[in-house]
Amino acid sequence: MISVVIPALNEEKSIEACLLSLKNQTYEDFELIVVDGGSEDRTVEIASRHARVIEQESSTIGGARREGAEISVGNILAFTDADSIADCNWLMRIAKNLERYDLSYGPVYFYENNFGATMVQFWRRMSTFGRFFGFYKILGPNMGIKREIYLKVKHEDISLLEDYDFSLRISKNNIRAKYDRNQIVYTSARRMKKLLPYLWLYMYGYYHHSVRNTGRLKNYPRVKE
Repeated sequence: MISVVIPALNEEKSIEACLLSLKNQTYEDFELIVVDGGSEDRTVEIASRHARVIEQESSTIGGARREGAEISVGNILAFTDADSIADCNWLMRIAKNLERYDLSYGPVYFYENNFGATMVQFWRRMSTFGRFFGFYKILGPNMGIKREIYLKVKHEDISLLEDYDFSLRISKNNIRAKYDRNQIVYTSARRMKKLLPYLWLYMYGYYHHSVRNTGRLKNYPRVKE
């Protein structure tokens, strides 16, 4: 079984499309777990129609992913986001790839278009070449991993750059990873509308990550959407 973990916070406008894309997968043996971070809108009400919903205990995205994984029952864990839409063969690709590898990841495309999204998409394509040098740049909305492997590394209790942090630990532990260009997830470009503030935010994140000030990665300056 594949357990799909989806962190959510005030995502009433997008979470149903996300969950419907997961319920319409060609792979049928899975469970859906939404980890709600205290939504004040209809996120929990909508998600409860399609998935198991648990209340998040930590305050970070990394913590939400970890909590969902820990209460799941699948021998494979898959992670995506509440504003993302999975290709109908997403889980099938993960299951197939994990027959030979420990971890499987793929591209995340934007289903909206703006200048910021175009620039970020270019950067993401360039970062995939790191796999030829032993660094796997995994994006939060598109990853599958064997349960026993995940429990050895887990997500840290941070929000900013939690996927980059996870990518570093995967690479350092010599975990066998597969980049599959056909393992596709689409996500919202809403945050890319303010490109310069987000570039500053991620420079802030990379700086504090490099000096191991993880407290700054839990509570960081927010960019209004």
